[in-house]
Amino acid sequence: MPGYSNSRVIPLVYPVWFLILPLCLLSACASSLNICNKLSDTEYTCSDYRIILERWTRKGSIHKGLKTELLVTVTYKTEEFRRGYTEEYARVYMLTTLQHKAVIDDQARAAKDYDDFLVSIYTPEKQWDDFSEKDSLWKVYLIRDGRFRTEPLEIRRVRKNRALSESFYPFISPWSSIYIFRFKKEDQPQPSKSVELVFTSARGDIIVKSEPNNGIEICL
Repeated sequence: MPGYSNSRVIPLVYPVWFLILPLCLLSACASSLNICNKLSDTEYTCSDYRIILERWTRKGSIHKGLKTELLVTVTYKTEEFRRGYTEEYARVYMLTTLQHKAVIDDQARAAKDYDDFLVSIYTPEKQWDDFSEKDSLWKVYLIRDGRFRTEPLEIRRVRKNRALSESFYPFISPWSSIYIFRFKKEDQPQPSKSVELVFTSARGDIIVKSEPNNGIEICL
């Protein structure tokens, strides 16, 4: 017809799944956000716990010839780790909302006030496994930014149980001892760019070095 081109107007017809899919995604996201709370503005998903655990866990050892004198596995309880642990704990034990909030609050207070390390120790010599004793063979220090050295506020031996090992710290063996090494954050003048946990004795030394953006590494 005069005044009209040969082009056709094609109606936009979307398949039903195209309209439904965004609604499903929104619903899934809302559900995830309801389950996975947070300690800070960093988002967290429950499936991340094992990845976070590996990121903040390292192993070190002291050997004399072919003999192993000390095996150490250290998990640095950073804010990121505490978030992951909180959500995994709530999932494993099916916590109520109030119980979940109590765990979140407890971990948030600890993250604000302390640098905590969960340490698994194995040594074939029972007398060397005395980290919590006043006259221990070992000295433990936290060195921040390579110059601020702090002694532990507390070294506490933790009673092992199967649920703890299998669900949260699978590297714990039946032959290891578990400790919490706690250091006060207020002893440092400003947030640290690097942290070194030092184990030293006449038997040898292990240094666990942590940097906020790079996880942790072991220096022997």
